[in-house]
Amino acid sequence: MNVLFIYNPESGSGKIQSLLPLIEEVFLKRNITYKLSPTTKSKEAETFASESSGYDMVIVAGGDGTLNETVSGLMKIEKRPLLGYIPTGTINDMGGLLGMPKKPLKALELILDREKVVSMDVVKINNRHFVYAAAAGKFTAASYDVERKSKKKFGYLAYYKRGTKEIFKDFKLPIKVSHDEGSFEGMYGLVLIMNGPRVAGFRLFGTKARMDDGILEARFFKREPGMLFRLAGFFLSGGKYSTKKNKLIRSSRFFIDAPKDVIWNTDGERSLTGPVEINVLKHAIRIVVHPKKTRKLFKHE
Repeated sequence: MNVLFIYNPESGSGKIQSLLPLIEEVFLKRNITYKLSPTTKSKEAETFASESSGYDMVIVAGGDGTLNETVSGLMKIEKRPLLGYIPTGTINDMGGLLGMPKKPLKALELILDREKVVSMDVVKINNRHFVYAAAAGKFTAASYDVERKSKKKFGYLAYYKRGTKEIFKDFKLPIKVSHDEGSFEGMYGLVLIMNGPRVAGFRLFGTKARMDDGILEARFFKREPGMLFRLAGFFLSGGKYSTKKNKLIRSSRFFIDAPKDVIWNTDGERSLTGPVEINVLKHAIRIVVHPKKTRKLFKHE
């Protein structure tokens, strides 16, 4: 087997760098031909993955942003290698969704054993892609507007610390939305588009979002008094809390006409602004998952 190993040496606490000798030892014991490709700048993982058509497998070690870049690169090629993900970031939403072990070497062994491989949807948003979530509005800057030294010092709490700056900040999103069943418009404070039932470290048991059914689950939180409490209720209840002021739409596509200055967050990273067209690319990527922890996540496993 021929493996491209993409890794972000700065992700999380930078532990992956110290484990490289052990990782190479695993490859050698399994008679795997491999190439190590460390990222040194933004979008480099995307470049590496876009040149991976000659490999049997791409393994990426990093946070959700590094995984997003890797998937975006894979979407540029026709012959896409099997994908494996070793979560080494701070929050690791996708690592949690895929059931990957938090210890990198255990995750690597699980990936190389390939006991469970599924076909996963990827979502196209304008000319970019995301895997598990896109959002605009209140609190969405907290996932990318955090200094590295703060993340190293406080861990995932650094994101919530940054989020407190927006508790009393007003967000106005005057949007028009088209979807599979119709359209609507209004003033909202947060728009959340989900391809999987986990966002910002919260597992949302009350949602029906799955990663291989061709459908997205979107939540639109109205900008009205009490929105902060509705947001808290939604996340703290694991997505079970609902009200008419939180609009729920399930669709394979969305067109959201938003002002040019609206900033979109995709997979925890700042990505694009303004109006967006969102479409599900069903079963676009083959990825290794934990064989026991993903039964409810993948409908067609």
